[in-house]
Amino acid sequence: MKSFTPSLLRWGLFLIALSARVVYVLQGYEVPPQDTLDYDEIALNLLRGDGFVARENWFGFELRSWRAPFYPFFLALVYGVFGYRHLAVQLVQCVVGALTCLWVQKLGDRLGPRLGLLSGAVAAFYGPLVAVCSEVMTETWFIFWLVLGAWALVREKGVGGWLGGGAAIGMAGLTRPVGLVFLAALVLVALVKRSRHLWMRAFWAGLAAGVVLFPWTVRNYQVHGVWPILSTHSGFILARSNGANPDWRQAAGWGIERQVFEQTPSEIERDRIWFGQGLSSILNHPQRYARWVLERFLRFWYFFRPEYHVWFMTLLPFFVGGFYRFWKTEDFLLLSGFIGISLAVFSFFLYGAARFRLPLEPFFIVFAASWIWFLIDYKGLWSTCLWVGGVAGVNLLVYWQDVVLRAMLLDFLHAFQLK
Repeated sequence: MKSFTPSLLRWGLFLIALSARVVYVLQGYEVPPQDTLDYDEIALNLLRGDGFVARENWFGFELRSWRAPFYPFFLALVYGVFGYRHLAVQLVQCVVGALTCLWVQKLGDRLGPRLGLLSGAVAAFYGPLVAVCSEVMTETWFIFWLVLGAWALVREKGVGGWLGGGAAIGMAGLTRPVGLVFLAALVLVALVKRSRHLWMRAFWAGLAAGVVLFPWTVRNYQVHGVWPILSTHSGFILARSNGANPDWRQAAGWGIERQVFEQTPSEIERDRIWFGQGLSSILNHPQRYARWVLERFLRFWYFFRPEYHVWFMTLLPFFVGGFYRFWKTEDFLLLSGFIGISLAVFSFFLYGAARFRLPLEPFFIVFAASWIWFLIDYKGLWSTCLWVGGVAGVNLLVYWQDVVLRAMLLDFLHAFQLK
């Protein structure tokens, strides 16, 4: 019975999480296309035998390494089996999202004897993690790989676990290169703890991630003659995030004019030029750059988009409490390092946005669960229930008046030129 009950709970959690996601997808809510057109084109070109290339959205100029490879190949697989149907992609992502909840539960189990079930249950119903499965974007898979890697690396003491965790982080890097920040977190923890064991964990995880990434870097070397590179997107993001009028401050940013391609047809050369422009903007305009860093930090935590983000704001106080209480403990330190370095990357170099916060929110959930159990131990169950209910109630009231409150907040931000 002891072995049956955890298995039954996991299956129940998976089915509940899957049902919530499938029901949401079948409602047919409109989803902004964002980067979907690029991913779709590359996937369809792969199926036609044209290779990994995007050109339709770029004036006919070929971009062969603009996007990281995993998601277009995933789309090509789904379209090859089920035909060109976004619904098929969404339903597969519902399964991936439900599996992510299982690994959030398993991650919680490794961090504390009571954290798993509460963490997994919150993840199963957490609105943004449910809704993201409907987007034909990298988020669902990226979150899955990160949580899987964290589960393997947080307390695993064997080389096999370290290799598996590193491979998962490598897959996250092939989905979205910023996922490799997790490796930096491993090194940071090893530096802080000065532990040979942790250095060995970082070494084996890094080795496995490198093996996963190596074939794509070889492919890119064959295509561009440059070694090593994962994508040609980073220079563009750096330049457009740090200029005099960065694109994240514009209502319709991130477009590329035709003349840019005509003046610099080489994909690699464009990336180098953009990278140089980004560094120049940072180094030559330190006061402006400091302001952009502050704005991006605030943007990362922004909770009106455009409606009130009731899910995140209900979670936030408990995450803050859990982070304050547990961030330095050995079991939580890797997650703390990953959250901190990710926040630094998006604040100092790229651009803070709610969609980039979402991959961190499963870890926020684990910290929040740790704080709730801490409250239960010291305040009692009923007192904790009142706290949770009170926070949720306040946020529902704010959500009820979100239009007025959002206007007031925007006026405040505009007054200080922070929006």
